[in-house]
Amino acid sequence: MNIIREFWNRTFLFALGIALFASCGQKKTSADEKNEKIQLKVAAYNVEFSKNATAEEIGRALKPYHFDLVCFSEAPGGDWADRIGKTMGLTHTLVGRYSTAGHDDKYKSIISKVPLYGYEEIPMTDTLHTVTKAKLMLKGREIAIYSLHFPFGEGATAKMADFADYLRHRQKEEISIAMGDYNFNPTSSDYSLYTDAGLIPSWNDLGMDVTNLSTWNALDPSQDEGVIDHIMYNPGKVKAVDGQILEMEKHLSDHKAVWAVLELK
Repeated sequence: MNIIREFWNRTFLFALGIALFASCGQKKTSADEKNEKIQLKVAAYNVEFSKNATAEEIGRALKPYHFDLVCFSEAPGGDWADRIGKTMGLTHTLVGRYSTAGHDDKYKSIISKVPLYGYEEIPMTDTLHTVTKAKLMLKGREIAIYSLHFPFGEGATAKMADFADYLRHRQKEEISIAMGDYNFNPTSSDYSLYTDAGLIPSWNDLGMDVTNLSTWNALDPSQDEGVIDHIMYNPGKVKAVDGQILEMEKHLSDHKAVWAVLELK
């Protein structure tokens, strides 16, 4: 009996030692935590005031991509953002105060997996064109998210220059991610307003030549204006490690969504 008891005691102690060793091996060190990558999968989508599809239909189309955050432009007001967020499983929603150019249901909205705070509307000369801003926190790093829809035509450049100047003065202390319908492609003279402010589009990091690609008009390719929807950020603080223009079997808006996996440096 003593031999049997001793055998089981030794077996128990051996198993306990193995379990403790395994748990120690799985525990993250402070160095591991410091070097752990902080990534955010984001998308920008001009939904053309949801005239071609409901919030639920758009949400179901986007859900398989498992985005952490989406910026919408030309989005309806009311409960539209809550409905699409519920469909996608993203519970934090924000709808901007001002509809673009005073039109009906052309709001900038943000839906997110993590809480949003610090909401602001950034005027582009006046409140007919604004950028909707919110912040979020990821593993102790604060990120400023800008959901935008830029104007086009007469006077547009002055408004875009106003916002570019706003961003320029925030690049030292802020991690900025500005997403949406820029209404210009990388060959436009307005593009340099944002590269001069210290930002680049995700296409640069991904090595994508978008010259012969298009995000508008998805429903009528004869009106092709090139890639005018972008995800932009400071390359000293953020880099894109994956991303693409989202091609759907049936497009739900005149714009195509663009997405990227962003990694903080």
